[in-house]
Amino acid sequence: MTSKYRTTKKGSAKNEDDLLSSYISKRVDQNQSDKNEPNKSSSPHRFLRVAIIVLFGFFLLRAVSNISVVSPATVFTSVFNSGPSEDLLNRMGSLMAEMGYTNLSHDELRNLRTEGVTATYISNIRALGFTDLTLGEAVNLSSAGVTPTFIAMMQELGYTDLTIADFILMRRAGVTAHYTSNVHDLGYTDVTPEQLIRMRQIGLSTSLIEQLQQERGQDIGLDEIIRYRISNQ
Repeated sequence: MTSKYRTTKKGSAKNEDDLLSSYISKRVDQNQSDKNEPNKSSSPHRFLRVAIIVLFGFFLLRAVSNISVVSPATVFTSVFNSGPSEDLLNRMGSLMAEMGYTNLSHDELRNLRTEGVTATYISNIRALGFTDLTLGEAVNLSSAGVTPTFIAMMQELGYTDLTIADFILMRRAGVTAHYTSNVHDLGYTDVTPEQLIRMRQIGLSTSLIEQLQQERGQDIGLDEIIRYRISNQ
């Protein structure tokens, strides 16, 4: 009985040792598996991060390659010297002086250019008969949109006695040489600047003039046409 018990006890101890060894072995395998598992799962994430970094670097290089390098001197010049050059102002001043506009400073010349008045503009206006043109008149002409071409064409249509003020009023009202020519073609070659201004102010078109000529006869007067347009607005 005692011998059997001892044998059983020894066998039981051996079994316990085997169970303990098996348990330890499983824990070691499990720990090893846990350590390897994050590495396996993190591999795709590392690859994705690397790919993103590579792509970002590629597009960054593309963007940088499209940027032209501008020297500080160029930036300074573009910011502080955006207006006409000193040489241009000197040449403009010389031309203005030849026409009688003397002692103009560079600031005055810049202001004139801002208003659209250049030495060429003034020279062309003077060539059309306005040799006593003042700088103030030149600025008013340019502001109203009066070009040398407009003056020349109106003079060609017979308006040779118009003043600077007349041309300014006509252009501000929207009178053009083309409109005036069309009115002449309809038989009203004696249309006055005042009538042209009034006609443009009320929106009288040449097509309406033609229509009324067909309805009431070719000899219908402009004043009657103007009254008709006003009463039917």
